[in-house]
This record gives sequence, structure tokens and C-alpha cells, in this order.
Amino acid sequence: MSCSFGLDVPVPVLTNSITQAIGTGVTALVRTNGTFKGSVEVDTSGTIQALITIANNVSKPMDQLLSGIMSVASSRKGNISELFGNIDKLIPDTTSAVRNASVIVGNLEGLTKTYLLAGLSTSLDSLLRGLSDLASGWQNLTSAANDAVNSPSPVTLQNITNFINASLVSNVTAPLKAVQINIMGVTAFVSTIGSERTQAIKQQAQINTTINNAVRNVVTAEVNFNRTVKELFQRISQQQINTFKMINQTFAPVYARVDSFNGGNVTNMTTFLSDLAALNAYKLQHIEDSTNYTMEEMYSLLNDQTSLLSNTLLNISSYITNQGVTSNTQFSTQCAQKHTPELQSLPYAKLPTCLTSELTSFRSTAQFAQLQLDQIRDATNALYTQISKLCQRTTGSCAAQLFATFPDQLQWVQVKMFVLWSGIVNDQHIVTGRIRNCVRAATTDLIEAAQAVAERFDSCTGKDVPIPVVQVVFVEQLAAPGRV
Repeated sequence: MSCSFGLDVPVPVLTNSITQAIGTGVTALVRTNGTFKGSVEVDTSGTIQALITIANNVSKPMDQLLSGIMSVASSRKGNISELFGNIDKLIPDTTSAVRNASVIVGNLEGLTKTYLLAGLSTSLDSLLRGLSDLASGWQNLTSAANDAVNSPSPVTLQNITNFINASLVSNVTAPLKAVQINIMGVTAFVSTIGSERTQAIKQQAQINTTINNAVRNVVTAEVNFNRTVKELFQRISQQQINTFKMINQTFAPVYARVDSFNGGNVTNMTTFLSDLAALNAYKLQHIEDSTNYTMEEMYSLLNDQTSLLSNTLLNISSYITNQGVTSNTQFSTQCAQKHTPELQSLPYAKLPTCLTSELTSFRSTAQFAQLQLDQIRDATNALYTQISKLCQRTTGSCAAQLFATFPDQLQWVQVKMFVLWSGIVNDQHIVTGRIRNCVRAATTDLIEAAQAVAERFDSCTGKDVPIPVVQVVFVEQLAAPGRV
């Protein structure tokens, strides 16, 4: 049974209402925030750093608050004061963080369009009002939940709405919807302001066409890789669905003639099929989550590495071209004309090759998955064959023994499905690890090659000046939840 707000019974449509109100939470803001980090070091205006601080002040406490509300909304019976007390603390903490974000908006005066700055400020102000309304609605809901817990009569599905009704729920979900809308507003303005500043930086730095083409080739390779991965694991999921569908079809004749099987006592079989359906849905979600994580990991890795490479090449190409125009040394122009084309002939193809070389790596995973599913299907078919041919009519030891094996059969299937899912996750982890190592090595090679071009330029001009270098810092990817 699903429960709500620490009570023994679910509140009708409450969890779904809150889930819909929260929507995607702060995901878009976090992702938007992440896309700007590569530009902080080259943004002398401080715009990007201010946006990251604003986004962090909104996203981090807001994520804790929304996650906490979801946790309380779906909580089984527990300590009401403790459950609701956590949210009572998170709301003012979040409000304080958003106020800090509003203050930081002032640092962007003169650095972006007035209407964008006003829109960001308005979204944050509206977000604060939504939090205020949420605090009020939550307080009323807390009182109602306490009344339900302390009620002299047991709380049931029939009387729960006497304590927590649609109006109380609406007083929580409506502010949550408003909060979500204003988070989207903050995200949109942060994204727009940050994107415009990033684009200005790129334009000022005059990133050449070769660099853009190199990045696009990586993106194309990523799209092809993601498409291949998604299609493959969709096929595996469909194979799993088909297998469990066939199992249901196998046992369907039993329900057509229940009295002919074990004297009509097919409870164990019914429970077995029901648990299989739940297991099927659970593992399908696991496969989907793991596949999405693989693609998100690739996105994050490639975004970080291409940003790092682009910024380095931007600094070096700007350094060479600017020195060619501004330097007083005798041969600066000729040296720039000589060495700038060398940046266009670097081995950029190494990066997309890291992905294209792995396009067939998951074929063995599909074969492994099919083998596990075939074994599950065959073992289940064998059990049905025994029941239907040997022991369907009696209620003696033969029938009783076979129908008693369903719990063990379920446990065996659970183990096989765990093996299946673990194998899939392990293969995804291995392949993404190879890609990660390859991409990082290729990025490092390209950066070192570009720095060598700058050194040759300085040698050509006879100058001994510092070469702009972007430090290569690798951040380890976090393991996916549930990864084995």
C-alpha cells in the first residue's frame, strides 16, 4: 500500500498532485548552471560567476526542499513532528538563499540587458512570494496531519479526507506550481544572460571555423552514439517485456480451468505472476535509468572536455593573432601568418573517434540479455509443462509440491534479473570508462599540441613571453545510483 505524510493510508491523488506540481524541479537550472562553468576563467566581467552563484543559491536549497516534500508526501507511517519539522526548517533556509541570490543580481548592473536583469529579479521576487505561500499552506497541512494522527478513531481510506481535503492539498500544490514556474523563469533568464555573455566571449576571442567544426564533429559522434545506445537498450527492454508477456500467456490456460488445477487453489501462481509484473516494471525502470545516466555522463564529459579544449585554443589563437597585430617585434605578423594555420591542422578527429569506435561495443550485451531472458522463459515454461501434464487434476502431493515451488521460482527469476541488470550496468560502465579515458587523452594531446604551436610562434618572433595555458583538471564522474 502506498502511504502519504507518515499516515497508514494514502491521501487520494496527493502524491501525484505534488509530483505534478513540482515537475522537473531544479534539473534544468542545474544543467544550465553546469554549462557556464567552463567560461568562468575567461569572463573578466564576472557575469558568469555571478550567475553560477545565483543559480547555486536557488538550486541547491530548493532541490533539498522539493526532495524533502516529495519524501514526506510518500512517507509511510512515521513521526509526524519529525517529518514535517524538516520541511519547516528547509523553507526559511531556502527563502534566505533566494534572498541572497536577489542581492547578487545587483552585481550584474550594466553587464547585461536591462529587461533581462529586471526579469531575473522579478522571477526571484515571485519565487520568494511562492515560498511564503508554501510556508502558510504547509503549516495548515501540518496541523491537519497532526489531527489525523491524534484522532481517537483510526484513520481510514473512507475518512482521511475529513482531515486532509482537496483545499488543504491545493494550498500546498498551488504554491509549488508557482515555485516551479518561477524556477523555470530564473532558469530562462540565467540561461539567456549566460548564453549571451558566453557568445560575446567567443566572438571577442574569434574562435576560428576549424575549432567549431571539430566541436560539431564531436557532437555528431555523441548523437550517433546516444542513438545507438538508446535503440539497443530499448530492444533489450522490449525483449524483457515480450518474455514476461509470454510467461503470462503460458499460464493463461490455468485461469480458464482453475478447478482443474490443484483443486482450484492457484494462489501461489497468481502471486507469482503479480510479483513478476512488478519485477518487470522495476527492472525496466532500472535499465532506462542506467541508459539515461550513460548518455548524461557522455554529455557532461564531452561538454566539459570540448569547453576546456575550446577555451585553450581560444586563448592561444587570440594570443598569436593579437601578438601578430600589436607586437613591435620585427617578424610578428609573418610569424602569426605562419603558425596560426598550424592550429587548424591539429588532429581533432581523435575526439569523435573515441565515440565512433565504441558503436558496436554493446552487441554482446544484447546477446547476454537475450540469454538470461531465454533461461527465465524456458524455466517457467518447464514448470507449467509439469503442472499441465502431470499434476493438474489432483490435490495430492504432486500438485501441492509443484504449486508450492512458485515462491522459489520467483526468487530464482529475481536473481536472474539482477544478473541481467548488473551485466548491463557493468557493460555500460566499462564502455563509458573507455570513452572517458580516450576523450581525456585526446583532449590533453590537442592542448599540448596547441601549446607547442604557441612556443614555436614565440621562437619565431624571438620573444620569451608567457604562453596562455588552461590547466587540465579532470573531475571523476560519480557512479550512477544503484551501480554495481
